[in-house]
Amino acid sequence: MQRVLRQVYQADLVVGADGMNSKVRECLSHPRSAVGGWSLDCPKPNYFKLKKWRSPASFLRIKVLQLPPQFEIPDAEGNPPLITNSENIYAIRSIYKGPRNYLSLGLLPMKNNTAVRATNIVTRPDHEVWKLKDGIAIQTWFEKAFPRMNFNGMISNEEWDRFARAEGTRFPHCQYSRGMAVWDENGDSGVALVGDAIHAFPPDIGQGVNAGLMDVVCLDRALSGLDTVTGKEAKSAKENDKPSLGKNLARYQKQHSPEIASLIRLARFGAPYQYRQPHRADRILRTLWTLNVAMRLILNKITFNLVPPTCIILSQRPELTFRQVMRKADLTTLFLKVVVFGLIGLRFRPRFGILSMLKP
Repeated sequence: MQRVLRQVYQADLVVGADGMNSKVRECLSHPRSAVGGWSLDCPKPNYFKLKKWRSPASFLRIKVLQLPPQFEIPDAEGNPPLITNSENIYAIRSIYKGPRNYLSLGLLPMKNNTAVRATNIVTRPDHEVWKLKDGIAIQTWFEKAFPRMNFNGMISNEEWDRFARAEGTRFPHCQYSRGMAVWDENGDSGVALVGDAIHAFPPDIGQGVNAGLMDVVCLDRALSGLDTVTGKEAKSAKENDKPSLGKNLARYQKQHSPEIASLIRLARFGAPYQYRQPHRADRILRTLWTLNVAMRLILNKITFNLVPPTCIILSQRPELTFRQVMRKADLTTLFLKVVVFGLIGLRFRPRFGILSMLKP
């Protein structure tokens, strides 16, 4: 038998920043595994069990193909090729359009124009590329899918082999923990969660790193006796000459939890179809999602910003919190509901009027 050495560390505050599969959060969610003596005001263990929603981007598989810097994209015959620049976004579509063989090569911007370009391959789990396990087979498939690209002189055999063997990863649920902190009865010690330990979601809204950093900022504000939203001195800190760690963690839990709930709503509805998922149901739902976005943009323009635009556009405004973004988006939803029910009422009003006249 192999002996396992354990070391015990003592601390007033433990910060769980151990990712989506957080062991710290798991410990807090188990009634018997957490340290006894938590305050009665703390979130209960079931608050640390994840709430999950499946978005259209959940469970998509992703892996990366390395392309050389400033690679060329051939143009039509007789025209010079396009030399790519690292600061530009590129999406190269395959000639295949089927639900299991359509592919788009997505390249995100980066600063260094001499660095290798990472190309994201994002598909449904049943795509053909996941069945090809050797470099020659995957290279042949790509050359047929993208006949204009000169992959043979662009990508080495070693890179094709690495890419073929790579299993990649999967996008998670849109999920979050309602519990974010616990503290003892005296308010002298506690545990707080930040980053993916609280929330995780597919990367389509581009807010993963921002959200994690904001958790750290809000926790720091709370521990300093400040309001987590405004950064100003909190009212409770003014009233109490000796604020405790427990009260500061309680402020973090109370003020930041609604922000995380709004973040997950944004992740569910913001831009889940940007990967152009090729299944027929995906195409229908993407069309409906696009119409919804277009309608909100048109209403925003014709009302001179009185009706807010879609939430994914609002999220690009740095002065808005996630909670404010979703509140504004909900106002547009309410406006649309009022218009729809109003039109329905006008449509059936004459019929109801005639029926009421016929009653004795």
